[in-house]
Amino acid sequence: MVEWITPEELPDLWDTAAGIDVELREDLLNAAEDACEAWLPAPDDPERPSDRTIRLAQLALVRGLWNDAIGGEDGTLGADGFDYNPPWLAREARRMMRPPRGGNSLPTGHDPEPEAA
Repeated sequence: MVEWITPEELPDLWDTAAGIDVELREDLLNAAEDACEAWLPAPDDPERPSDRTIRLAQLALVRGLWNDAIGGEDGTLGADGFDYNPPWLAREARRMMRPPRGGNSLPTGHDPEPEAA
């Protein structure tokens, strides 16, 4: 049974969370937990990652949800002409829960060794 991250412990794991209202932290954590549960292999599946990895995936999803909430329409963060487009953390969280196992391409669609043109 995964011990999901609580709103109270989130600021200890992610500094930005200290400035987020506790109720919103709970909403973000619940949304991330739902996403994790939907993506995870069954509890008895040997491919299921450790609970610690699942908690890290939940944290990555929370951070990604927050970045999406505060980002501009094009997904960038920043001001004064210094924009930053954060990585899509949902993809990284999914990879934590279901790492790629062999094959020709990664589930993200990225081909690590593209053919020469």
